[in-house]
Amino acid sequence: MGAMQDRRSHPRTTVDWPAMVITPGACIGGEIKNLSPSGAFFHCFTEPDRGQPLRLVFRDPIRQKLIVVTAELAWSNIANTDDVSSCGIGIQFTDTLSYEQLFLDTWTPEHLQATV
Repeated sequence: MGAMQDRRSHPRTTVDWPAMVITPGACIGGEIKNLSPSGAFFHCFTEPDRGQPLRLVFRDPIRQKLIVVTAELAWSNIANTDDVSSCGIGIQFTDTLSYEQLFLDTWTPEHLQATV
């Protein structure tokens, strides 16, 4: 089996931010481990129901404003990984508000490192 092709339209930036995924039936705590303007890797141990809309909620570390991004589950490795550190879900953003999109589009590794 060959290596899986990376089809992401934007590069990901490594972060370590507490966050929540909210669905119609659950609230899942975890951490954003990397993100881009179009998606994120959310480290967690509970998989949201497939096909349900979800919201990724986290705090902008610079402006301290709460960010809420509408998304969908792109993939999950929760049921089939033994590596606790890489356990989680891939989230694809489906809709963002103007402030959130501006914030997501202006992230750079240098900007994010300055927030630590």
